[in-house]
Amino acid sequence: MLKRKLLLAGLGLMFSAILTGAPAQTTQSLRIGLAEDPDLLDPTLARTYVGRIVFASLCDKLVDISPELDIVPQLATEWQWTDGNKGLVMKIRQGVKFHDGEPLDAAAVKFSLERHLNLPGSNRKAEISAVTAIDIVDDHTVKLVLSAPFAPLLAQLSDRAGMIVSPKAAKAAGDFSTHPVCAGPYKFTERVAQDRIVLDRFADYWNKSAVHFDRIVFLPIADSTVRLANLQSGGLDLIERVAATDVDTVKKDGRLKLAEITGLGYTGITTNLDNGPRAKKPARAGCAGAAGA
Repeated sequence: MLKRKLLLAGLGLMFSAILTGAPAQTTQSLRIGLAEDPDLLDPTLARTYVGRIVFASLCDKLVDISPELDIVPQLATEWQWTDGNKGLVMKIRQGVKFHDGEPLDAAAVKFSLERHLNLPGSNRKAEISAVTAIDIVDDHTVKLVLSAPFAPLLAQLSDRAGMIVSPKAAKAAGDFSTHPVCAGPYKFTERVAQDRIVLDRFADYWNKSAVHFDRIVFLPIADSTVRLANLQSGGLDLIERVAATDVDTVKKDGRLKLAEITGLGYTGITTNLDNGPRAKKPARAGCAGAAGA
């Protein structure tokens, strides 16, 4: 496992509020500069790293990972391995609502996990392929049945495979990714491709006391120099992935604060040995984990 270092920079007051959990006093909106535009805002189909940044505000997961790399509760409050580690029983948090007002219960968890496993084009299927069935024990308890013990399952459920979507919204006509409905602290408001993604605070969020901004606006700006210039001019409050060549500039600017965060990921080379004509093309490097794919 390779530890990747992600550099973030933000205006002092705003970034301090993010780190400490204290509400900012001068604004109720947070403008975040992304290094690129995310792909589909559907946790089942999504692939990109920056998409994860948006999903962190939009879609809660069954479990989360703490800064100390412990698996901690989120939508699931507790869990227990059974049947020789071939069963995972999870208690679902009560009183949680989706952004469309629908209740989040065991049936919704079953629907979402089966959607991850069965929806055509799903990028989550391989991540939780050990799961052969999801049984509803009661209204707020599910049991994941595995074909064999699978140690990474909880870690997978701390990412997009553990994000629970509203069954009502997912079944509705239209493209779910153009108006995603989850159970995170912010609900989807607007997306303009290559320009902005706007999320607004969800008033019925189960942990509303931890939410301090009324609105988050994600702005994709591919050029790192332009992204930093927008931060310095006050057009942004926070940017992700500061270019290595800009680190000294950020450190010397008294208006900015730099945070260095260690993330988990891996880099690998994938070789296509037998996949028709595509297998005859030259080998190419690819990456996954924290960088998406």
